[in-house]
Amino acid sequence: MRLFILLILAAFLTSPQSTFAQANPQGEGTYRSAVNDYKQEKYAAALQKLAPLTKSTVKAAYTPYAQYYYALSAYQLKRYRESRQMLTQLQSSYPGWNRINDVYYLLGAIGLESGQINQGLESLLKIKDSGFAKDVQGLKQHHLATVGDLPTLVSLQKQYPTDRDLALILIQFIEKAPNATQVDKSYAASLQKQFKFSNKEKVAAAAETPKRSIPRSEGQWTKGYLDVAVLLPFRLDEFSASKRRSNQFAYDYYLGLTMAKEQLATEGIQVNLWAYDVNNEAKPMESIVNNKNFQQSDIVIGPLYANTFDVTANYVSASGTLMLNPLSTDGTLLKSASNIYLGHPSIAYQTQQAAQYMKTQSPGLSAVIYYGNTSKDSAMAASYANEWKAKSGRVMSMVKIQPDREWLDSNIPSFETNKPAHIALFSSDGASGPNLMEILNSRKMTETPVVATSTSFNPQQSRISRYGSRLALIDPDYVDREKDSIREFQKNYWNKTSSFPSVYSYLGYDQLTFFARMLNQHKDKLASGIQAKKHGAGEYLLAGFDYTRSNENQITPVLKYNGSKWVPVDR
Repeated sequence: MRLFILLILAAFLTSPQSTFAQANPQGEGTYRSAVNDYKQEKYAAALQKLAPLTKSTVKAAYTPYAQYYYALSAYQLKRYRESRQMLTQLQSSYPGWNRINDVYYLLGAIGLESGQINQGLESLLKIKDSGFAKDVQGLKQHHLATVGDLPTLVSLQKQYPTDRDLALILIQFIEKAPNATQVDKSYAASLQKQFKFSNKEKVAAAAETPKRSIPRSEGQWTKGYLDVAVLLPFRLDEFSASKRRSNQFAYDYYLGLTMAKEQLATEGIQVNLWAYDVNNEAKPMESIVNNKNFQQSDIVIGPLYANTFDVTANYVSASGTLMLNPLSTDGTLLKSASNIYLGHPSIAYQTQQAAQYMKTQSPGLSAVIYYGNTSKDSAMAASYANEWKAKSGRVMSMVKIQPDREWLDSNIPSFETNKPAHIALFSSDGASGPNLMEILNSRKMTETPVVATSTSFNPQQSRISRYGSRLALIDPDYVDREKDSIREFQKNYWNKTSSFPSVYSYLGYDQLTFFARMLNQHKDKLASGIQAKKHGAGEYLLAGFDYTRSNENQITPVLKYNGSKWVPVDR
Protein backbone atom coordinates (compact mmCIF):
# COMPACT_ATOMS: atom_id res chain seq x y z
CA MET A 1 0.00 0.00 0.00
CA ARG A 2 1.32 3.41 -0.99
CA LEU A 3 1.05 6.07 1.70
CA PHE A 4 2.27 9.45 2.81
CA ILE A 5 4.42 8.44 5.73
CA LEU A 6 4.29 11.93 7.25
CA LEU A 7 0.75 11.15 8.31
CA ILE A 8 1.95 8.01 10.06
CA LEU A 9 4.73 9.88 11.83
CA ALA A 10 2.58 12.77 12.99
CA ALA A 11 3.24 11.84 16.60
CA PHE A 12 6.97 12.17 16.03
CA LEU A 13 7.45 14.85 13.42
CA THR A 14 5.57 18.14 13.58
CA SER A 15 7.93 20.40 11.60
CA PRO A 16 6.79 22.03 8.35
CA GLN A 17 7.52 20.31 5.06
CA SER A 18 10.27 21.41 2.71
CA THR A 19 10.30 24.86 1.12
CA PHE A 20 9.21 23.24 -2.15
CA ALA A 21 5.87 22.39 -0.59
CA GLN A 22 5.64 25.40 1.71
CA ALA A 23 5.49 27.88 -1.13
CA ASN A 24 2.41 26.32 -2.73
CA PRO A 25 1.63 22.73 -1.74
CA GLN A 26 -1.47 22.66 -3.95
CA GLY A 27 0.57 23.95 -6.89
CA GLU A 28 3.20 21.28 -6.31
CA GLY A 29 0.55 18.58 -6.46
CA THR A 30 -0.92 20.07 -9.63
CA TYR A 31 2.54 20.18 -11.19
CA ARG A 32 3.25 16.53 -10.40
CA SER A 33 -0.13 15.56 -11.80
CA ALA A 34 0.59 17.49 -15.00
CA VAL A 35 3.96 15.76 -15.43
CA ASN A 36 2.21 12.41 -15.07
CA ASP A 37 -0.31 13.50 -17.72
CA TYR A 38 2.55 14.39 -20.04
CA LYS A 39 4.20 11.01 -19.56
CA GLN A 40 0.89 9.32 -20.38
CA GLU A 41 0.70 11.46 -23.55
CA LYS A 42 -2.27 13.45 -22.24
CA TYR A 43 -0.77 16.68 -23.53
CA ALA A 44 -3.95 18.78 -23.56
CA ALA A 45 -4.68 17.84 -19.94
CA ALA A 46 -1.10 18.71 -18.98
CA LEU A 47 -1.43 22.14 -20.64
CA GLN A 48 -4.63 22.88 -18.77
CA LYS A 49 -3.09 22.05 -15.40
CA LEU A 50 0.19 23.82 -16.08
CA ALA A 51 -1.30 27.07 -17.40
CA PRO A 52 -1.94 28.72 -13.98
CA LEU A 53 1.48 27.61 -12.74
CA THR A 54 3.34 29.36 -15.57
CA LYS A 55 2.16 32.88 -14.84
CA SER A 56 4.89 35.43 -14.11
CA THR A 57 3.35 36.10 -10.69
CA VAL A 58 3.96 32.49 -9.59
CA LYS A 59 7.36 32.15 -7.91
CA ALA A 60 7.99 28.62 -6.74
CA ALA A 61 10.80 26.11 -7.10
CA TYR A 62 8.79 24.21 -9.70
CA THR A 63 7.87 27.29 -11.81
CA PRO A 64 10.59 27.01 -14.49
CA TYR A 65 9.90 23.28 -14.78
CA ALA A 66 6.17 23.97 -15.16
CA GLN A 67 6.94 26.43 -17.94
CA TYR A 68 9.22 23.92 -19.64
CA TYR A 69 6.67 21.12 -19.48
CA TYR A 70 4.04 23.50 -20.82
CA ALA A 71 6.30 24.18 -23.80
CA LEU A 72 6.92 20.44 -24.26
CA SER A 73 3.19 19.69 -24.20
CA ALA A 74 2.47 22.47 -26.70
CA TYR A 75 5.22 21.07 -28.95
CA GLN A 76 3.68 17.61 -28.90
CA LEU A 77 0.34 19.15 -29.93
CA LYS A 78 2.19 20.94 -32.80
CA ARG A 79 1.37 24.32 -31.23
CA TYR A 80 4.85 25.52 -32.04
CA ARG A 81 4.24 29.24 -31.67
CA GLU A 82 2.75 28.74 -28.21
CA SER A 83 5.66 26.50 -27.23
CA ARG A 84 8.24 29.05 -28.43
CA GLN A 85 6.50 31.87 -26.54
CA MET A 86 6.62 29.91 -23.28
CA LEU A 87 10.30 29.09 -23.77
CA THR A 88 11.03 32.77 -24.41
CA GLN A 89 9.25 33.61 -21.14
CA LEU A 90 11.29 30.94 -19.37
CA GLN A 91 14.57 32.34 -20.73
CA SER A 92 13.59 35.86 -19.67
CA SER A 93 12.45 34.90 -16.16
CA TYR A 94 15.13 32.31 -15.39
CA PRO A 95 18.21 33.06 -17.53
CA GLY A 96 20.44 31.09 -15.15
CA TRP A 97 18.19 28.03 -15.00
CA ASN A 98 20.20 24.84 -14.61
CA ARG A 99 18.31 23.20 -17.49
CA ILE A 100 18.77 26.06 -19.96
CA ASN A 101 20.38 23.73 -22.50
CA ASP A 102 17.11 21.79 -22.62
CA VAL A 103 15.40 25.06 -23.57
CA TYR A 104 17.84 25.59 -26.43
CA TYR A 105 17.32 22.02 -27.57
CA LEU A 106 13.53 22.33 -27.64
CA LEU A 107 13.78 25.68 -29.45
CA GLY A 108 16.01 23.96 -31.99
CA ALA A 109 13.45 21.17 -32.42
CA ILE A 110 10.66 23.72 -32.91
CA GLY A 111 12.65 25.61 -35.54
CA LEU A 112 13.51 22.49 -37.52
CA GLU A 113 10.03 20.99 -37.19
CA SER A 114 8.29 24.20 -38.34
CA GLY A 115 10.62 24.75 -41.29
CA GLN A 116 12.48 27.68 -39.72
CA ILE A 117 15.79 25.94 -40.16
CA ASN A 118 18.08 28.88 -39.43
CA GLN A 119 16.32 29.62 -36.14
CA GLY A 120 16.57 25.99 -35.20
CA LEU A 121 20.28 25.75 -35.95
CA GLU A 122 21.01 29.02 -34.12
CA SER A 123 19.31 27.65 -30.99
CA LEU A 124 21.21 24.36 -31.16
CA LEU A 125 24.52 26.21 -31.50
CA LYS A 126 23.91 27.78 -28.07
CA ILE A 127 24.15 24.37 -26.39
CA LYS A 128 27.55 24.04 -24.71
CA ASP A 129 26.94 20.80 -22.82
CA SER A 130 28.75 17.94 -24.60
CA GLY A 131 26.19 15.53 -23.18
CA PHE A 132 23.74 16.81 -25.82
CA ALA A 133 26.03 16.05 -28.78
CA LYS A 134 24.45 12.78 -29.91
CA ASP A 135 20.92 14.13 -29.47
CA VAL A 136 21.68 17.32 -31.40
CA GLN A 137 23.24 15.28 -34.18
CA GLY A 138 20.23 12.96 -34.30
CA LEU A 139 17.78 15.86 -34.35
CA LYS A 140 19.58 17.47 -37.29
CA GLN A 141 19.80 14.12 -39.06
CA HIS A 142 16.08 13.56 -38.68
CA HIS A 143 15.05 16.91 -40.11
CA LEU A 144 17.83 17.97 -42.49
CA ALA A 145 18.47 14.63 -44.15
CA THR A 146 14.93 14.80 -45.57
CA VAL A 147 15.28 18.29 -47.02
CA GLY A 148 15.86 16.71 -50.46
CA ASP A 149 17.33 19.88 -51.88
CA LEU A 150 21.10 19.93 -52.42
CA PRO A 151 21.40 23.73 -53.02
CA THR A 152 19.59 24.37 -49.71
CA LEU A 153 21.95 22.06 -47.81
CA VAL A 154 25.01 23.62 -49.47
CA SER A 155 23.75 27.09 -48.60
CA LEU A 156 23.20 26.08 -44.97
CA GLN A 157 26.64 24.50 -44.74
CA LYS A 158 28.25 27.70 -46.00
CA GLN A 159 26.30 29.73 -43.44
CA TYR A 160 27.47 27.38 -40.66
CA PRO A 161 30.91 26.26 -41.89
CA THR A 162 32.01 24.86 -38.49
CA ASP A 163 28.90 22.76 -37.95
CA ARG A 164 30.23 19.20 -38.04
CA ASP A 165 26.77 17.60 -38.04
CA LEU A 166 25.62 19.66 -41.00
CA ALA A 167 28.77 18.83 -42.96
CA LEU A 168 28.23 15.10 -42.38
CA ILE A 169 24.59 15.33 -43.47
CA LEU A 170 25.65 17.08 -46.69
CA ILE A 171 28.33 14.47 -47.44
CA GLN A 172 25.85 11.63 -46.91
CA PHE A 173 23.29 13.38 -49.12
CA ILE A 174 25.78 13.77 -51.97
CA GLU A 175 27.00 10.18 -51.63
CA LYS A 176 23.43 8.88 -51.94
CA ALA A 177 22.29 11.27 -54.71
CA PRO A 178 22.18 9.39 -58.06
CA ASN A 179 22.53 12.63 -60.05
CA ALA A 180 25.39 14.15 -58.02
CA THR A 181 27.86 15.97 -60.29
CA GLN A 182 31.64 15.81 -60.13
CA VAL A 183 31.56 19.27 -58.57
CA ASP A 184 29.25 17.99 -55.85
CA LYS A 185 31.51 15.01 -55.21
CA SER A 186 34.56 17.27 -55.01
CA TYR A 187 32.73 19.46 -52.48
CA ALA A 188 31.93 16.38 -50.39
CA ALA A 189 35.56 15.27 -50.60
CA SER A 190 36.76 18.67 -49.37
CA LEU A 191 34.39 18.47 -46.39
CA GLN A 192 35.58 14.93 -45.64
CA LYS A 193 39.18 16.17 -45.71
CA GLN A 194 38.29 19.08 -43.40
CA PHE A 195 36.32 17.13 -40.77
CA LYS A 196 37.93 13.66 -41.19
CA PHE A 197 34.75 11.60 -40.64
CA SER A 198 35.34 7.90 -39.99
CA ASN A 199 33.16 5.17 -41.49
CA LYS A 200 32.05 4.26 -37.97
CA GLU A 201 30.92 7.83 -37.37
CA LYS A 202 28.93 7.86 -40.61
CA VAL A 203 27.18 4.60 -39.80
CA ALA A 204 26.38 5.71 -36.24
CA ALA A 205 24.93 9.01 -37.46
CA ALA A 206 22.72 7.26 -40.00
CA ALA A 207 21.44 4.87 -37.35
CA GLU A 208 20.27 7.78 -35.16
CA THR A 209 17.92 9.18 -37.81
CA PRO A 210 14.64 7.38 -37.07
CA LYS A 211 14.93 7.83 -33.31
CA ARG A 212 14.83 11.60 -33.06
CA SER A 213 11.36 12.70 -34.06
CA ILE A 214 10.55 14.05 -30.59
CA PRO A 215 12.55 16.24 -28.19
CA ARG A 216 15.20 14.67 -26.07
CA SER A 217 14.29 16.25 -22.76
CA GLU A 218 11.13 14.67 -21.50
CA GLY A 219 12.57 12.27 -18.94
CA GLN A 220 13.29 12.16 -15.26
CA TRP A 221 16.04 14.77 -15.35
CA THR A 222 13.77 17.68 -16.28
CA LYS A 223 10.79 17.06 -14.02
CA GLY A 224 12.32 19.16 -11.22
CA TYR A 225 12.34 16.64 -8.40
CA LEU A 226 13.44 13.16 -7.43
CA ASP A 227 10.91 10.50 -6.48
CA VAL A 228 12.25 8.21 -3.75
CA ALA A 229 10.41 4.99 -2.91
CA VAL A 230 11.08 3.74 0.63
CA LEU A 231 10.36 0.02 1.08
CA LEU A 232 10.63 -0.74 4.80
CA PRO A 233 8.78 -2.90 7.36
CA PHE A 234 6.76 -0.13 9.05
CA ARG A 235 4.20 -2.73 10.19
CA LEU A 236 1.35 -0.26 10.30
CA ASP A 237 -1.03 -2.85 11.70
CA GLU A 238 1.09 -2.81 14.88
CA PHE A 239 1.60 0.96 14.96
CA SER A 240 1.29 2.76 18.27
CA ALA A 241 2.75 6.16 19.04
CA SER A 242 2.84 5.37 22.76
CA LYS A 243 5.37 2.55 22.69
CA ARG A 244 8.68 1.71 21.13
CA ARG A 245 8.42 -1.00 18.49
CA SER A 246 10.63 -3.91 17.50
CA ASN A 247 11.00 -2.25 14.12
CA GLN A 248 11.74 1.19 15.56
CA PHE A 249 14.76 1.33 13.26
CA ALA A 250 12.45 1.78 10.24
CA TYR A 251 10.85 4.88 11.75
CA ASP A 252 14.20 6.26 12.92
CA TYR A 253 15.63 5.72 9.45
CA TYR A 254 12.66 7.43 7.83
CA LEU A 255 12.96 10.43 10.14
CA GLY A 256 16.55 10.73 8.95
CA LEU A 257 15.25 10.74 5.38
CA THR A 258 12.83 13.57 6.12
CA MET A 259 15.63 15.67 7.55
CA ALA A 260 17.78 14.92 4.51
CA LYS A 261 14.88 16.05 2.32
CA GLU A 262 14.88 19.44 4.07
CA GLN A 263 18.65 19.81 3.68
CA LEU A 264 18.52 18.88 0.00
CA ALA A 265 15.79 21.47 -0.60
CA THR A 266 18.21 24.19 0.56
CA GLU A 267 20.62 22.91 -2.13
CA GLY A 268 17.97 23.14 -4.84
CA ILE A 269 17.35 19.37 -4.92
CA GLN A 270 13.67 18.64 -4.42
CA VAL A 271 12.76 15.18 -3.16
CA ASN A 272 9.41 13.43 -2.82
CA LEU A 273 9.39 10.53 -0.35
CA TRP A 274 6.93 7.72 -1.01
CA ALA A 275 6.78 5.10 1.73
CA TYR A 276 5.58 1.52 1.32
CA ASP A 277 4.96 -0.88 4.19
CA VAL A 278 6.86 -3.95 2.95
CA ASN A 279 7.47 -7.26 4.69
CA ASN A 280 8.82 -10.51 3.19
CA GLU A 281 5.81 -11.49 1.09
CA ALA A 282 6.53 -11.49 -2.65
CA LYS A 283 2.97 -11.09 -3.97
CA PRO A 284 2.25 -7.61 -2.49
CA MET A 285 5.67 -6.51 -3.71
CA GLU A 286 4.79 -7.63 -7.23
CA SER A 287 1.75 -5.35 -7.09
CA ILE A 288 3.95 -2.45 -6.03
CA VAL A 289 6.52 -2.84 -8.83
CA ASN A 290 3.69 -3.01 -11.38
CA ASN A 291 2.25 0.27 -10.10
CA LYS A 292 2.87 3.20 -12.47
CA ASN A 293 3.58 5.58 -9.59
CA PHE A 294 6.29 3.29 -8.23
CA GLN A 295 7.77 2.92 -11.71
CA GLN A 296 8.48 6.65 -11.77
CA SER A 297 10.90 6.26 -8.83
CA ASP A 298 14.39 7.65 -9.31
CA ILE A 299 15.71 5.97 -6.15
CA VAL A 300 14.40 2.84 -4.43
CA ILE A 301 15.50 2.30 -0.81
CA GLY A 302 15.01 -1.26 0.40
CA PRO A 303 13.40 -3.72 0.75
CA LEU A 304 15.30 -5.57 3.47
CA TYR A 305 14.04 -9.16 3.17
CA ALA A 306 14.95 -11.84 0.64
CA ASN A 307 11.62 -12.46 -1.13
CA THR A 308 10.70 -8.82 -1.61
CA PHE A 309 14.29 -7.92 -2.47
CA ASP A 310 14.32 -10.46 -5.31
CA VAL A 311 11.08 -9.09 -6.79
CA THR A 312 12.31 -5.49 -6.60
CA ALA A 313 15.79 -6.29 -7.92
CA ASN A 314 14.25 -8.09 -10.89
CA TYR A 315 12.29 -4.95 -11.78
CA VAL A 316 15.18 -2.58 -11.12
CA SER A 317 17.61 -4.58 -13.25
CA ALA A 318 15.53 -3.75 -16.32
CA SER A 319 14.54 -0.19 -15.37
CA GLY A 320 17.84 1.52 -14.59
CA THR A 321 16.42 2.93 -11.33
CA LEU A 322 18.98 3.31 -8.56
CA MET A 323 18.32 0.76 -5.80
CA LEU A 324 19.90 1.02 -2.36
CA ASN A 325 19.87 -1.63 0.35
CA PRO A 326 20.47 0.59 3.39
CA LEU A 327 21.46 -2.05 5.97
CA SER A 328 22.59 -5.31 4.36
CA THR A 329 26.19 -6.55 4.51
CA ASP A 330 25.57 -9.36 2.01
CA GLY A 331 27.79 -8.66 -0.98
CA THR A 332 26.05 -11.31 -3.10
CA LEU A 333 23.03 -8.99 -3.46
CA LEU A 334 25.05 -6.94 -5.91
CA LYS A 335 24.97 -9.79 -8.41
CA SER A 336 21.27 -9.10 -9.03
CA ALA A 337 21.86 -5.89 -11.04
CA SER A 338 24.55 -3.34 -11.81
CA ASN A 339 22.42 -0.47 -10.47
CA ILE A 340 22.10 -1.90 -6.93
CA TYR A 341 24.19 -0.39 -4.12
CA LEU A 342 24.85 -1.38 -0.52
CA GLY A 343 24.91 1.39 2.08
CA HIS A 344 27.40 -0.68 4.12
CA PRO A 345 30.60 -2.56 3.41
CA SER A 346 29.99 -6.29 3.01
CA ILE A 347 31.06 -8.81 5.64
CA ALA A 348 33.86 -9.92 3.31
CA TYR A 349 35.21 -6.39 3.00
CA GLN A 350 34.91 -5.67 6.73
CA THR A 351 36.87 -8.78 7.68
CA GLN A 352 39.38 -8.18 4.91
CA GLN A 353 40.12 -4.72 6.30
CA ALA A 354 40.26 -6.04 9.87
CA ALA A 355 42.72 -8.80 8.94
CA GLN A 356 44.84 -6.36 7.00
CA TYR A 357 45.05 -4.04 9.99
CA MET A 358 45.81 -6.85 12.45
CA LYS A 359 48.65 -7.93 10.19
CA THR A 360 50.32 -4.63 11.11
CA GLN A 361 49.52 -4.96 14.83
CA SER A 362 50.16 -8.62 15.51
CA PRO A 363 53.78 -9.79 16.07
CA GLY A 364 52.97 -13.28 14.83
CA LEU A 365 50.70 -15.24 12.51
CA SER A 366 48.57 -17.22 14.99
CA ALA A 367 45.03 -16.17 15.85
CA VAL A 368 42.18 -17.38 18.03
CA ILE A 369 38.66 -16.52 16.88
CA TYR A 370 35.59 -16.33 19.15
CA TYR A 371 32.07 -15.72 17.90
CA GLY A 372 28.56 -15.36 19.31
CA ASN A 373 25.17 -16.94 18.74
CA THR A 374 23.81 -15.08 15.71
CA SER A 375 24.20 -16.06 12.07
CA LYS A 376 26.03 -12.80 11.41
CA ASP A 377 28.52 -13.57 14.20
CA SER A 378 29.38 -16.95 12.69
CA ALA A 379 29.49 -15.54 9.15
CA MET A 380 31.97 -12.86 10.17
CA ALA A 381 34.10 -15.37 12.07
CA ALA A 382 34.29 -17.69 9.07
CA SER A 383 35.06 -14.82 6.72
CA TYR A 384 37.78 -13.49 9.02
CA ALA A 385 39.35 -16.95 9.28
CA ASN A 386 39.53 -17.16 5.50
CA GLU A 387 41.01 -13.68 5.22
CA TRP A 388 43.63 -14.39 7.88
CA LYS A 389 44.66 -17.66 6.23
CA ALA A 390 44.86 -15.88 2.87
CA LYS A 391 47.41 -13.57 4.47
CA SER A 392 49.53 -16.59 5.49
CA GLY A 393 48.08 -16.56 9.00
CA ARG A 394 47.17 -19.57 11.14
CA VAL A 395 43.91 -20.03 13.05
CA MET A 396 44.67 -21.89 16.30
CA SER A 397 40.98 -22.34 17.13
CA MET A 398 37.56 -20.93 16.27
CA VAL A 399 35.11 -21.24 19.17
CA LYS A 400 31.44 -20.35 19.61
CA ILE A 401 31.03 -18.70 23.02
CA GLN A 402 28.47 -17.63 25.58
CA PRO A 403 28.76 -14.01 26.69
CA ASP A 404 28.68 -14.45 30.48
CA ARG A 405 31.84 -14.19 32.57
CA GLU A 406 31.50 -17.61 34.20
CA TRP A 407 31.25 -19.48 30.90
CA LEU A 408 34.20 -17.60 29.43
CA ASP A 409 36.33 -18.19 32.53
CA SER A 410 35.63 -21.93 32.35
CA ASN A 411 36.15 -22.37 28.61
CA ILE A 412 38.94 -20.01 27.59
CA PRO A 413 42.31 -21.74 28.05
CA SER A 414 45.17 -20.23 30.02
CA PHE A 415 47.45 -20.04 26.95
CA GLU A 416 50.44 -20.51 29.27
CA THR A 417 52.63 -22.26 26.70
CA ASN A 418 51.19 -21.22 23.36
CA LYS A 419 49.74 -17.72 23.25
CA PRO A 420 48.06 -16.46 20.06
CA ALA A 421 49.50 -13.42 18.34
CA HIS A 422 46.05 -11.83 18.41
CA ILE A 423 42.41 -12.59 19.21
CA ALA A 424 39.31 -11.81 17.14
CA LEU A 425 35.82 -11.53 18.61
CA PHE A 426 32.58 -11.40 16.62
CA SER A 427 29.55 -11.11 18.88
CA SER A 428 26.20 -9.34 18.88
CA ASP A 429 26.00 -9.44 22.69
CA GLY A 430 27.42 -6.34 24.35
CA ALA A 431 28.52 -8.30 27.44
CA SER A 432 30.92 -10.49 25.46
CA GLY A 433 33.58 -7.86 24.84
CA PRO A 434 34.26 -6.54 28.35
CA ASN A 435 33.99 -10.04 29.86
CA LEU A 436 36.48 -11.45 27.36
CA MET A 437 38.90 -8.57 27.91
CA GLU A 438 38.82 -9.10 31.67
CA ILE A 439 39.37 -12.85 31.26
CA LEU A 440 42.38 -12.17 29.03
CA ASN A 441 43.74 -9.78 31.65
CA SER A 442 43.39 -12.48 34.27
CA ARG A 443 45.34 -14.79 31.93
CA LYS A 444 48.16 -12.20 31.90
CA MET A 445 47.46 -11.37 28.26
CA THR A 446 47.24 -7.64 28.83
CA GLU A 447 49.15 -6.74 25.67
CA THR A 448 47.66 -9.25 23.23
CA PRO A 449 46.00 -7.33 20.36
CA VAL A 450 42.26 -7.85 19.97
CA VAL A 451 39.98 -7.00 17.06
CA ALA A 452 36.25 -7.12 17.73
CA THR A 453 32.94 -6.02 16.29
CA SER A 454 31.63 -2.92 18.06
CA THR A 455 28.48 -4.87 18.92
CA SER A 456 30.61 -7.00 21.26
CA PHE A 457 30.65 -4.02 23.64
CA ASN A 458 27.84 -1.99 25.11
CA PRO A 459 29.22 1.56 25.13
CA GLN A 460 26.71 2.63 27.77
CA GLN A 461 27.82 -0.06 30.21
CA SER A 462 31.51 -0.50 29.54
CA ARG A 463 34.33 2.02 29.15
CA ILE A 464 35.77 0.70 25.88
CA SER A 465 38.52 3.32 25.83
CA ARG A 466 40.37 1.60 28.67
CA TYR A 467 41.17 -1.22 26.23
CA GLY A 468 42.03 1.18 23.45
CA SER A 469 45.79 0.62 23.41
CA ARG A 470 45.34 -2.95 22.13
CA LEU A 471 41.75 -3.04 20.85
CA ALA A 472 40.57 -2.41 17.30
CA LEU A 473 36.84 -2.16 16.54
CA ILE A 474 34.96 -3.12 13.39
CA ASP A 475 32.26 -0.47 13.20
CA PRO A 476 31.06 0.93 9.85
CA ASP A 477 28.44 3.05 11.68
CA TYR A 478 30.68 4.79 14.20
CA VAL A 479 29.19 8.08 15.41
CA ASP A 480 31.76 10.72 16.35
CA ARG A 481 29.71 12.70 18.86
CA GLU A 482 32.36 15.43 19.00
CA LYS A 483 31.70 16.44 15.39
CA ASP A 484 29.97 19.78 15.02
CA SER A 485 27.68 18.38 12.31
CA ILE A 486 26.57 15.55 14.63
CA ARG A 487 25.78 17.99 17.42
CA GLU A 488 23.83 20.23 15.06
CA PHE A 489 21.89 17.26 13.72
CA GLN A 490 21.08 16.08 17.24
CA LYS A 491 19.77 19.52 18.16
CA ASN A 492 17.58 19.76 15.05
CA TYR A 493 16.37 16.20 15.53
CA TRP A 494 15.41 16.90 19.13
CA ASN A 495 13.55 20.06 18.13
CA LYS A 496 11.50 18.07 15.63
CA THR A 497 10.92 14.80 17.50
CA SER A 498 11.65 15.44 21.21
CA SER A 499 14.02 12.47 21.06
CA PHE A 500 17.64 11.81 20.19
CA PRO A 501 18.58 10.16 16.90
CA SER A 502 19.65 6.54 16.69
CA VAL A 503 22.32 5.35 14.28
CA TYR A 504 19.52 4.57 11.81
CA SER A 505 18.54 8.25 11.77
CA TYR A 506 22.11 9.19 10.82
CA LEU A 507 22.12 6.50 8.14
CA GLY A 508 18.85 7.70 6.62
CA TYR A 509 20.11 11.27 6.51
CA ASP A 510 23.52 10.44 5.05
CA GLN A 511 22.36 7.90 2.48
CA LEU A 512 19.58 9.99 0.96
CA THR A 513 21.74 13.12 0.97
CA PHE A 514 24.57 11.32 -0.80
CA PHE A 515 22.61 9.46 -3.46
CA ALA A 516 20.29 12.39 -4.22
CA ARG A 517 23.30 14.66 -4.71
CA MET A 518 25.01 12.11 -6.93
CA LEU A 519 21.88 11.52 -9.02
CA ASN A 520 21.17 15.22 -9.34
CA GLN A 521 24.75 15.88 -10.45
CA HIS A 522 25.46 12.90 -12.70
CA LYS A 523 21.96 11.84 -13.84
CA ASP A 524 22.15 8.94 -16.30
CA LYS A 525 25.94 8.87 -15.88
CA LEU A 526 25.59 8.03 -12.18
CA ALA A 527 27.71 4.88 -12.33
CA SER A 528 30.82 6.67 -13.61
CA GLY A 529 30.17 9.76 -11.50
CA ILE A 530 29.81 7.83 -8.26
CA GLN A 531 33.02 5.93 -8.98
CA ALA A 532 35.02 9.10 -9.58
CA LYS A 533 36.04 9.78 -5.99
CA LYS A 534 35.61 8.95 -2.33
CA HIS A 535 33.38 11.19 -0.20
CA GLY A 536 34.75 11.28 3.31
CA ALA A 537 33.50 11.93 6.82
CA GLY A 538 33.99 15.68 6.41
CA GLU A 539 31.04 15.78 4.01
CA TYR A 540 28.66 13.53 5.97
CA LEU A 541 27.59 12.71 9.52
CA LEU A 542 29.13 9.24 9.64
CA ALA A 543 32.19 7.86 7.84
CA GLY A 544 31.18 8.84 4.29
CA PHE A 545 30.96 6.87 1.06
CA ASP A 546 33.44 5.09 -1.17
CA TYR A 547 32.14 3.39 -4.31
CA THR A 548 35.30 3.86 -6.36
CA ARG A 549 35.93 0.11 -6.68
CA SER A 550 32.60 -1.55 -5.93
CA ASN A 551 28.87 -0.97 -5.49
CA GLU A 552 29.26 -1.72 -1.79
CA ASN A 553 30.28 1.19 0.41
CA GLN A 554 33.96 0.44 0.97
CA ILE A 555 34.56 3.10 3.56
CA THR A 556 37.12 1.92 6.16
CA PRO A 557 35.14 0.04 8.86
CA VAL A 558 38.03 -0.49 11.34
CA LEU A 559 38.62 1.93 14.23
CA LYS A 560 41.57 2.52 16.54
CA TYR A 561 41.79 4.61 19.71
CA ASN A 562 44.01 7.68 19.31
CA GLY A 563 44.19 8.54 23.02
CA SER A 564 41.05 10.64 23.12
CA LYS A 565 38.55 9.06 20.72
CA TRP A 566 38.00 6.30 18.17
CA VAL A 567 39.03 7.10 14.60
CA PRO A 568 39.32 5.10 11.33
CA VAL A 569 42.66 3.35 11.04
CA ASP A 570 43.42 5.12 7.75
CA ARG A 571 43.64 8.49 9.47
